[in-house]
Amino acid sequence: MDLSERGAGEARHPWELVRAQFFRDLIQSHVDLSRLSDLVDVGAGDGWFAQELLPMLPLSATVTCWDINYSSEDLAAALPERVVRTTTRPLDTSASPIDGSEHGRLVTLLDVLEHIPDDRGFLRDELVPLVGDNGTLIISVPAHPQLFSDHDTALGHERRYKRNELLARVSENFNVIESGPLFTSLLAPRAIQVSLERLGRDSGEQGIGGWDHGKFVTNSVRGALALDARLGRWSARHHIKIPGLSVWAVCRPLGAA
Repeated sequence: MDLSERGAGEARHPWELVRAQFFRDLIQSHVDLSRLSDLVDVGAGDGWFAQELLPMLPLSATVTCWDINYSSEDLAAALPERVVRTTTRPLDTSASPIDGSEHGRLVTLLDVLEHIPDDRGFLRDELVPLVGDNGTLIISVPAHPQLFSDHDTALGHERRYKRNELLARVSENFNVIESGPLFTSLLAPRAIQVSLERLGRDSGEQGIGGWDHGKFVTNSVRGALALDARLGRWSARHHIKIPGLSVWAVCRPLGAA
């Protein structure tokens, strides 16, 4: 969860729960987690997603939550063992294989790039050395520039991306192994919200930190979104282009084995 969307409650939005499961599954299909050296979650926010991955990692692996917006209280907060927070980029790595593994460091950049004015420079100057020679980068961004709204502005977004635009930008420094959409079913509600906003009406948009519905509603919405997420992964595997509210990519360094 973005730090700006933290709410008073502990309940997680169904969108966030399904998104986390989607990226856990995606990571497991591309990375041998048992041989991973470390994980860096860039723009980690409250760190919930990174900590969800911790049980999947070997005991020797560390998790670094890197977010420039951490306060002194965030940095001083008690964290699980092997999890650290930082406001500065972790040390570069050569992502040296462990016990013959082709994977070293895993870097996640989930709904972060849209916040950065110079996204090209950030990928080149910050992400390339961070991922190293044999690491893996998982990236996602909000899609469809025409859906840019006051909600994007409130979250500090510089832009939304066309799928081809994101892939072209990432391909300047990485090989794209797989890419696809996420949350196709949310496109129509978002388009309606944006239309209402442009007509000067209240769109009813709320951040994910404000979820306070009961178990039945939460599970129902979560189930529907889970089906949606499976559709997005299926379309990616079969090279069928369908739109989604987000677009994601799995990337490896140029020249990596």
